[in-house]
Amino acid sequence: MTDASGEALYIRDEESGHFWSPSPLPARAAAPYVIRHGFGYSVFETEVDGISSELWVYVAMDAAVKFSVIKIRNKSGRPRHLSATGYVEWVLGDLQAKSAMHVTTEIAAGSGALHARNPYNPEFSDRVAFFDVDSPTRNVTGDRAEFIGRNRSLPIPAAMQRARLSGKVGAGLDPCAAIQVGFDLAEGQTREITFRLGCGRNTDDVGHLVQRFRGSLAARNALEAVWAHWNHSLGAIQIETPDLSVNVLANGWLVYQTLACRVWARSGYYQSGGAFGFRDQLQDVMALVHAEPGLVREHLLLCASRQFHEGDVQHWWHPPSGRGVRCRCSDDYLWLPLAVCRYVTSSSDTGVLDESVSFLEGRAVNPEDDSYYDLPGLSTEVGSLYEHCRRAIRHGLRYGEHGLPLIGSGDWNDGMNLVGIRGKGESVWLGFFMCEVFRQFVAVARAHGDPSFADFCVEEGARLRLSIEQHA
Repeated sequence: MTDASGEALYIRDEESGHFWSPSPLPARAAAPYVIRHGFGYSVFETEVDGISSELWVYVAMDAAVKFSVIKIRNKSGRPRHLSATGYVEWVLGDLQAKSAMHVTTEIAAGSGALHARNPYNPEFSDRVAFFDVDSPTRNVTGDRAEFIGRNRSLPIPAAMQRARLSGKVGAGLDPCAAIQVGFDLAEGQTREITFRLGCGRNTDDVGHLVQRFRGSLAARNALEAVWAHWNHSLGAIQIETPDLSVNVLANGWLVYQTLACRVWARSGYYQSGGAFGFRDQLQDVMALVHAEPGLVREHLLLCASRQFHEGDVQHWWHPPSGRGVRCRCSDDYLWLPLAVCRYVTSSSDTGVLDESVSFLEGRAVNPEDDSYYDLPGLSTEVGSLYEHCRRAIRHGLRYGEHGLPLIGSGDWNDGMNLVGIRGKGESVWLGFFMCEVFRQFVAVARAHGDPSFADFCVEEGARLRLSIEQHA
């Protein structure tokens, strides 16, 4: 078990050579650390040999730029000569071992920022990543082998044993970006150093981002925008219970987790692919109907666009191309009508039901397979969001010999993928779930002027409940 990272920061005493990280990793100091997490930011504080540091980490709300702001104060009683070093490992793909040979680095002529690109990336070949610092005096390297050194690691990199970085950049390197800034601090003096890691659509876009976010004022404005966003989003609902810990979790942190991790990052400890899961993010946005209703609306239409004209959907897909998995999973598509019911009844936005969305088209899953991975085509057929929901519900009307819905290659439990692979296994859970979808969609159908489908949902729900009671 490790807690590895492709990013590192170091503070070094240029007189003694002693170095440490302003956060506990990778080069932990002997002194204690105080770590505070807020909505959209984290702060790491420590004091080593009279040098106090406070590291603020956050991401701009409207740009792909991450800030690492180090506030360093000299409390040692004498003048100090120090340096701050920022380091990042470039991947610019899915696996570093696959992409490293294609990544090239350069120093931007105008700004001095370090650029990196991977022209062999199939989805983002034009994108340019960058690493920059708020200081005109700097030394850099794009060579990871130089920075870490032979038989060393990030806790003890070779670069911390050298006076400066070599300035080597280009192609054919084990790619990284490292920037080092030296500075003097008088007793009681404070210095703020801001490292920025980001990505732009092309070189011109990166140049704009670098200039826009340089300087302590720009970094501070970005942080205040983060505070303002989360105060607005998380202030939509406040609950009060006798349990203080429940209040702390519910008043902010759970919605924050849903939006920041599940909807935006789409990343977890064991699953960091960045893909949209059809059911996963529909479940997630159902929690945001009061905090971010516009985002919920947008996501409903996005998911509808990942539905095949037969009624099933992509189990998951990767933006921007939409390449993903088509499978026999039996519950995915049913989350669309359920989430639509949740949104419409919470917001009274019935107009979303009339929004037109295209379907996908692709080959059916082979009888002997449970799924396949491919890039589907865009169908010429277009339907309203309401029609997408109707089609999803009708696609679920596949029952086994006990009148219970077929499990396919798994219901909500993906681990049941072999139970129904031959088209016979049935799911009690899916029966419960379909009853709830039928029940909730009745009101939406009637309000939308479709009484015949509302009656159909009532009848199907009653028949399914009877089968569940009789056999399950």
